[in-house]
Amino acid sequence: MAEIASTVPSKICFDLGTGTGEILKNATLENVFSVGIDISAEALLLFDTKKGQPVLCSVKFISSVFKKECADLVIANPPYGINGQGRGSPDKLRNQARHGDSLLLYRFIFAGGHLLKPGGIMIISCGKEKKEDTKFGFRAAGFCIVKEYQRNRVSVIKAQKKY
Repeated sequence: MAEIASTVPSKICFDLGTGTGEILKNATLENVFSVGIDISAEALLLFDTKKGQPVLCSVKFISSVFKKECADLVIANPPYGINGQGRGSPDKLRNQARHGDSLLLYRFIFAGGHLLKPGGIMIISCGKEKKEDTKFGFRAAGFCIVKEYQRNRVSVIKAQKKY
């Protein structure tokens, strides 16, 4: 995701579900104001503040906390495992962040839609089993799919908010 995000011209970037901020840390975002949002205070303590501003906030409150259409780029790494299924991780923070349902996925997409200016780009990662749900959510939120990438069991979908 970091390399895909690095190709998008932007001035303001939000990373939803940032965790420790690894995607922002690995992306080459020159002169970009970046905000990493997560619900884990423990993960945000490890966030590199040289790469952005960490904010403790749930995606369901994005529209209440942040101005509409303020960003050019939104990166999202929502939980893409299905609750109670799939492999866990020995890493406690990673294990907590791995599982969620489609409603949570849609909250991430609609939060991105709130933050993005028309024509802005959202890049989201999802498991193969949530790829169609992700594409459906993008269309419902007013996006058009630009490109899909596949790596192992993870899909990355790049979409543009319609003008």
